[in-house]
Amino acid sequence: MKKVLFVLMAFCFVSSLVFAAESTVTTTTTKAATPATTAVTMNVAVTIPEIIALKGDVIDNMCAGANKDNLVEFVKTHTKECALKPGCMDSGYSVFVDGKLYAFDKDSSAKVAEFLKQADSKLQVIITAKQVGDELSLVSIENQK
Repeated sequence: MKKVLFVLMAFCFVSSLVFAAESTVTTTTTKAATPATTAVTMNVAVTIPEIIALKGDVIDNMCAGANKDNLVEFVKTHTKECALKPGCMDSGYSVFVDGKLYAFDKDSSAKVAEFLKQADSKLQVIITAKQVGDELSLVSIENQK
């Protein structure tokens, strides 16, 4: 009786995880059957961040906010020197792609700043990042070719 109760409690717990997950991948594990028990199948939900690749222009959040009404035109004239100014660097970075602004998280903004400090870097980049909520977590960054 205790085994049955334990299996039912485990099933309820796992079921609640499945319903609570927003983006899930389902994997199946099976407990091997012994002569005294039956096989039990359990579904486990795992949240995996979406990895995306984007081609666009890096812009600091301070300049993006100040020029949000004409961002399409401003990005064309925004310079790397401006993006590396202390106030601009402290505000963090975003990437502007097809009229949409994607913000980087704090750690990723620091990585973008290090990239921009390289002599051969440009604001026109190709990035690979994990989509975590509304922010991007940088995986890689390189100049557009």
